[in-house]
Amino acid sequence: MIRHLLAALTLILPAPLARAAAQAPAAPVTVFVARHAEKGPENPDPSLTAEGRTRAEALARVLGDSRISASFASEFKRTQETLAPLAAAGNLTIQIIPAVAMDSLVRQLRALPPGSRAVVASHSNLVHLIVEKLSGVKLTPLTEADYDRLVVVTVWADGRGEVVVLRY
Repeated sequence: MIRHLLAALTLILPAPLARAAAQAPAAPVTVFVARHAEKGPENPDPSLTAEGRTRAEALARVLGDSRISASFASEFKRTQETLAPLAAAGNLTIQIIPAVAMDSLVRQLRALPPGSRAVVASHSNLVHLIVEKLSGVKLTPLTEADYDRLVVVTVWADGRGEVVVLRY
């Protein structure tokens, strides 16, 4: 009797397992959102200071093994210079999206293939908005003194988002 029961179970178990595998959620998209590193005083488009270049190199080290497949920065030198060491190390092209085109940036991030990992360098007044539009999670806006935040946003195929805020 027990042998017959076990035989029957082996016939019906593969179907649920196959269905579970077919229904497994797609790999999420991971987006690392950072404010640009420390900038100089010149206007209107300052470069990074020596401290900012050091922070940009630290960001490249922190994300170096993350398998970043896409990088985005605004039209300003400071955001592009923040990603330059990472882009050079990973042979990435930095895609330039104007700071005022945040909705376009979010659409492009959401359109990345499942399992993708992207990095965004933006501005203190936009980081929290980008994170909220991607994940639905509200963060406190950064101040002018906040250069050390790295927000890790995980976006699932069903639109759910998770957020972890790190300092580097």
